[in-house]
Amino acid sequence: MTPDTPGKESLTHNPFAGLAVPGIAPEDVAAAAARVQAEKAEGAPPPWHVAKTKKGGYPVSVERRAGGKVMTLVRNVSGDAEALLSALRKHCAAGGKALGDLVEIQGDHAEKITAFLREKG
Repeated sequence: MTPDTPGKESLTHNPFAGLAVPGIAPEDVAAAAARVQAEKAEGAPPPWHVAKTKKGGYPVSVERRAGGKVMTLVRNVSGDAEALLSALRKHCAAGGKALGDLVEIQGDHAEKITAFLREKG
């Protein structure tokens, strides 16, 4: 069987070499990626905070709406509510929205969200 490359071309040619970001050395990109991974590994605090209730629990409740729709509500959110919404949407595999200090997730996910908040916050 003959090789697919004509002549003596080597297969070490990188077709993406011309796409390098001008002004940033590849070493800088690698260092930045390593720094981001280290920050994740260190457990940097999340950009959001959910204040506990007077009894020490998290303010997570389930609300039944017209048409049989169920929403899980997380109250007392401070900081970046959109970041919390994004994390909860991924964790629960459900849609939702952020409204000020309130985050709504579609469906009954109270136990999942409470466990998530205990783990992260």
